[in-house]
Amino acid sequence: MTGTHRTFRDATDRVDALLTRADLREIDAVRADMREADRLHAMTLASVRNALALTQAEVAKRLKVSQGAVAQTEARSDLLVSTLRAYLGAMGAHVRVVVDLPDGRSSELALEELANDSKVRSST
Repeated sequence: MTGTHRTFRDATDRVDALLTRADLREIDAVRADMREADRLHAMTLASVRNALALTQAEVAKRLKVSQGAVAQTEARSDLLVSTLRAYLGAMGAHVRVVVDLPDGRSSELALEELANDSKVRSST
């Protein structure tokens, strides 16, 4: 490099000042919240169980099934709603199914009513 001379500038103080700005901390907090929401949205059955600090054996005991049955349930890619409700219910969680309609409206299915309707139909 002939004819040009560049001076090194220590930008540490500028970076430190930026990192202490409240608006940038707020952006970081929002980003962290979004990452957490994405993580929760993508949870598998096993990760829900792990988030509640439960083992497969503990869930199995609550469901009165074998640990292997819990492992099989967690590995399935397709579950009956009743199986999902029982599995999550054993951990104290509840299932909600929200249907997004093409016109932008949303509706929550009343799973309890569906369960009661099927019991009435099967008993008649």
